[in-house]
Amino acid sequence: MAFFTRVLVAVAIFLSLSTTVISSPTFSPKAGKTLSLTLGHNADAPQHGPTEYLKTLKKYKLNVPEGLQQVVDAHKATYNKAVAGGVGGSTPADSHDGDLLWLTPIGIGSPPQLLNLDIDTGSSDTWIFSTDTEKDEVAGQALWDPSKSSTSHLIQNCTWSIIYGDFSTSEGICYKDTLTLGNLSIPGMTIESATSVSDMFTETAGMSGLMGLAWPSIIQTLPPQKSLLDFLPQVLSQPVFTVDLRHNSSEGSFNFGYIDDNLHTSAIQSVDVDTTDGFWSVLNTGFAIGGSDIKYEYNEARSVIIDTGSTLFFAPDEAVSTYFHSVPGASYSYKEYGWVLPCNSTPPDFIYELGDKNNNKVTGTVPGEYFVYAHSTNESCYAGLQSLGEFSEMAGIFGDVFLKSGFAFFDIANKKFGMADKHLNTTN
Repeated sequence: MAFFTRVLVAVAIFLSLSTTVISSPTFSPKAGKTLSLTLGHNADAPQHGPTEYLKTLKKYKLNVPEGLQQVVDAHKATYNKAVAGGVGGSTPADSHDGDLLWLTPIGIGSPPQLLNLDIDTGSSDTWIFSTDTEKDEVAGQALWDPSKSSTSHLIQNCTWSIIYGDFSTSEGICYKDTLTLGNLSIPGMTIESATSVSDMFTETAGMSGLMGLAWPSIIQTLPPQKSLLDFLPQVLSQPVFTVDLRHNSSEGSFNFGYIDDNLHTSAIQSVDVDTTDGFWSVLNTGFAIGGSDIKYEYNEARSVIIDTGSTLFFAPDEAVSTYFHSVPGASYSYKEYGWVLPCNSTPPDFIYELGDKNNNKVTGTVPGEYFVYAHSTNESCYAGLQSLGEFSEMAGIFGDVFLKSGFAFFDIANKKFGMADKHLNTTN
């Protein structure tokens, strides 16, 4: 192709990205436990692509394009007016547009107080709405009450603060308490109790906080405390967890301490993870477009983050532009700040390749149907595949749209990430 010749190499006669794969990883037996956490998923929540784009930019402190916040605010005002029955407002987007948020009930305290949390591999902090939170920043969230836990202990002189890209913050104080995941209890877990939260969390009434599964080096407590990834290898039978997100479904799960071979249909391919920046970062080495015989390889592999806490699939800018130039009717919308495509289209699949310095490969396919994400108009849909921008300092964030295309494997001890095939639902 004419564009991106400086950074992409097109390899003709592309037949398959598949390589010889290893069998599912095996580990030596160890005393400990396993657990499976089912997911709650609200398919009726109306989606708005620019809002999800903005949330990701804020989370990673990336530059927010001028005007994007105004687009999100205008959508929010229109939606709130429609919900309230105001005259002149448009109706909310189709109730089953895309996938927005998977939540998991987590117990905190003794006895456990159940809160619905977002399990987030893109952050290390486990922070929650609580009775410490400013009342005007609570909008329906379930609250943790440390006074009702017999095992809750305030950590003296410990605070936490997370600053987002719009300079809003979530912040608070620190406790130690028992965290209950299914049948597994972790005593003395660091619980970050919010005294103040950013508006973007107040607006999500069903979510009472985040449970972070990124690496301990980026926990935002002062002084530094242990994060969940410090505790899990000590209590799990095996130091692994897997993620099985399902398209438009609540049937998925996070499994800890074991690999359920009933959830995948091929062997797990895995690559090394770079934890230098505290994330589950891997190298994206190439891609292809379904129906084409050409594979594209980057002259220099791009570092991307695997993030269960981001909704969209943000691939490197060159890959996204190349892909959408092959989709009839697709275009970049300066009104929506992202790629849009006809809602009634069946886009081609996106084939990705991950690698590492030891020449291990992970390859797989994201169904094109997953890219028809959310209505912008009756005919036009915001795409589930987007770019962070040509000049972004971050190449890609592979969020839930990517993760639901396969069975995801996270190896804490060996610092590896893997994927395997599974049965997929592609119905929108």
